[in-house]
Amino acid sequence: MDKFHIIGAGMAGLVAGAFLREQAKCIWEAQSGIPNNHSALLRFRSSVIGDVLNIPFKPVDVMKAVVTTGNPVRDAVLYSIKTTGTPAIRSIVSAQGTIDKRWIAPRNFIGYLSNAVHCPVEFDKYFTLNTIKEIGDDPIISTIPMPILATLLGYNELPHFYVATGWTITADLNDSDVYATLYIPGHESKAYRASITGNKLIVEYAFPNMSEDASEAAMHKVKDYPNELKKELHLILSMFGLTTDRLATAVPKVKKQSYAKIMPIDDDARKRFIIWATDQHNIFALGRFATWRPGLMVDDLINDLRVIQKVSGGSNYDLKK
Repeated sequence: MDKFHIIGAGMAGLVAGAFLREQAKCIWEAQSGIPNNHSALLRFRSSVIGDVLNIPFKPVDVMKAVVTTGNPVRDAVLYSIKTTGTPAIRSIVSAQGTIDKRWIAPRNFIGYLSNAVHCPVEFDKYFTLNTIKEIGDDPIISTIPMPILATLLGYNELPHFYVATGWTITADLNDSDVYATLYIPGHESKAYRASITGNKLIVEYAFPNMSEDASEAAMHKVKDYPNELKKELHLILSMFGLTTDRLATAVPKVKKQSYAKIMPIDDDARKRFIIWATDQHNIFALGRFATWRPGLMVDDLINDLRVIQKVSGGSNYDLKK
């Protein structure tokens, strides 16, 4: 049986390595260590990742609501503009203060995934066309963002990709056992969403139609001035009915995310590239950025990996399977 070479040791690559077990030959990572660059909420819609990979997830009841402006249509449009730069009706409409069952990954989720990977992880390994020759006939699972992989492979038939750079603020809270998410469509804060998972606060920002430098300028006061950061957290915590006295973290972490929000491209064009990469180079795309599906959840990776296992021995990547 052919063994998979996995490109990228981010979350999707580690899930692939852990799930495939004996079928994974190695993971190649361009950085000098496990990236661990995921700072958004690790809250899952099912327990499938934990069940399959034997990682302890915690089932919880989560409440989601909107910091409303008083008009639900206005809320939805403002939220869409804040996150994508384009007015639309988005998933914010489902946040009506109801209780949903969710599963929380352990705090050191990346560590658990790394320990579940049986194959070697090789660092400072960059993917190029020569990599394909070096690997030979073995199948490749790529978690590289689609626009980057297409450029590497010389594929020029994709439409323009739109990406919103984002930022997160994370901090621990004292004596907190809250599981809730607030969507923030208005202008009280530049944040579009804030969540508390037990005792961890995560505040998310997106800057559509801005370069990374421009987004950094937009976050300048919050990230570079402790008093401004405290004011921002005071505003966010007040939306949950809390005060900054709850903060257990002396210096909250402020972190940039280059792919905070990705905007959909033509679905047929996206699928054509995925099929072409498989047919021409034996490359199977895995993950939100590699397949360019904005709504893809980490939970979905297990099903995608099962599809890849099923079709990797054939000549075509049949998307109907």
